[in-house]
Amino acid sequence: MKLSQTHWALVLVALCMGAACKKYVDVNNPDSEVDPTFWKTENSVRTYAWEFYNLFPGFGNGSNLNGDFYYPTLNDDQASPTLYTYPVSALAANGDWFFGYIRKANIMLERIDGVAMPDEAKNHWKGIAHFFRAFQYFKLVQEFGRVPWFSHSLDISDSTDIYKPLNTHQPVMDSVLADLNFAVANLRTVDQTNTVNKDVANALLARVALYEGTFRKYHTELSMPDADKYLTAAMTAAQALMTGKYYLAASYQTAYNSDDLSPDKEMLLYKRYESGYLTHSLTAYLYSSTTMNGLTKSAVESYLCKDGLPISLSPLYQGDATIANVNASRDLRLGITIDTTYLYYKGHVRNSLSSSTGYRPIKYLPDSNRLKIIPTSIGTNYTDAPLFWLAEVYLNYAEAAAELDQMGKYSLTQTDLDNTINKLRDRAGVAHMTLAGSQDPGFTDPNKDPDVTSLIWEIRRERRVELMMDGFRYNDLMRWKKGPNLDFGLNPDAYKGAKVPANGSVTLTADGYISPYKLPVTRAFLDPRNYLSNIPTSQILLYPASIQSSMQNPGW
Repeated sequence: MKLSQTHWALVLVALCMGAACKKYVDVNNPDSEVDPTFWKTENSVRTYAWEFYNLFPGFGNGSNLNGDFYYPTLNDDQASPTLYTYPVSALAANGDWFFGYIRKANIMLERIDGVAMPDEAKNHWKGIAHFFRAFQYFKLVQEFGRVPWFSHSLDISDSTDIYKPLNTHQPVMDSVLADLNFAVANLRTVDQTNTVNKDVANALLARVALYEGTFRKYHTELSMPDADKYLTAAMTAAQALMTGKYYLAASYQTAYNSDDLSPDKEMLLYKRYESGYLTHSLTAYLYSSTTMNGLTKSAVESYLCKDGLPISLSPLYQGDATIANVNASRDLRLGITIDTTYLYYKGHVRNSLSSSTGYRPIKYLPDSNRLKIIPTSIGTNYTDAPLFWLAEVYLNYAEAAAELDQMGKYSLTQTDLDNTINKLRDRAGVAHMTLAGSQDPGFTDPNKDPDVTSLIWEIRRERRVELMMDGFRYNDLMRWKKGPNLDFGLNPDAYKGAKVPANGSVTLTADGYISPYKLPVTRAFLDPRNYLSNIPTSQILLYPASIQSSMQNPGW
């Protein structure tokens, strides 16, 4: 299989970042204040911009565990073998408090007008810089809430600007929205294959605007306006991608286990891996004897039965006495996401495989019909990772529409559901969601969160199962203000696993479900403290003493 010029460039950037390589990404020091020898042509700008693609973790690089998929387990969908608990005191350092890519984007914006290229090209590359600045700031706000907004590059001597008071969530995210609107308006519809373009910018805009609109709606303690403005922006951006240019793959699993996603018309952007150049270890960890991060009871029970009803209402549900019962007449995505032929746990392993909850994740395992030899060693895996794809776009549109409908700002129709949720359900072998009335899908799950309508609850369920283990769940809970879902005292199903017989090795709860942890197990979620990470205390100490006491996040 041959790589295109674009793919080679991406691979070289990723490798150079890991090895502090300067041969390819630091030619003539383009970050210096005076660098006229570098900024000559459009190709110079393209070379400078390749490094931004390292902001997409995908399945991770090499042997690391930093991918967006499977590895994040601070949620109610997966239980890691080792219990994560929140820090007791504020941490001094956090590698996520990093503004290097923001500086890089600002430098790019300041240099582009001096490059010899047409105005169309200048606007496109400015759009790229705005896109990645927005992407990085979005991640920072999700984690820290308040951050310093830098709209231009700073020199080390600019201490007043560097150590200015932090900007609050609202103005930073308003600036992020402005950045993304600029990107959508100016990026090319087509540039090089599998690179950021107008469609990808719309996909990010839909993702960000849905997050922000719901965050502002549910975090009423912050009294932030314009939730409807963001939700409308999410709908508009998503709708721009729902024109027939992209369509769902026949199989749900294709997005996760393909060695080449280039033919997949569901993909807007994906991370390309290539044996011997850029690889990951996700497959290796799922084939290793290391105990896997299994799905929880809460996650497995969220899948509907084929009749479109939750297990609490469906006559098709056969209980959870065996894995066969669990999977009988259920959403096809369940049997693609976990192994439904066997439960893997202490005292009941197979081929040295074991899961923390008994439920073994399999949706990322390569297609053995396509790959006759599947590499299972650490750092040798090369299945591609989705970054922006149509299924998420559908979910973003449906949720934004339902939220606006509930707010009286939009009238959701059956067509909205048929164009989004029901396309996903067709692929999953599940009966359609039918609108029976305002915010009414025709039934109410007895286990529904009382804080939301039945329609919003079911759309959230659809998002949960479609994006299971894809790295969205934690931030979804945070934006909905559902941090208590992570509190084991309030939601014990967030750590329980499969129901199995005692065997003298596995730890079981009183009602017979696997516990990955020694009982009693506790993890409290503190509001407002645990909605945000603390501002690293070592960074606060760099600021003027007069503002240090006001910089830390609430509860820390």
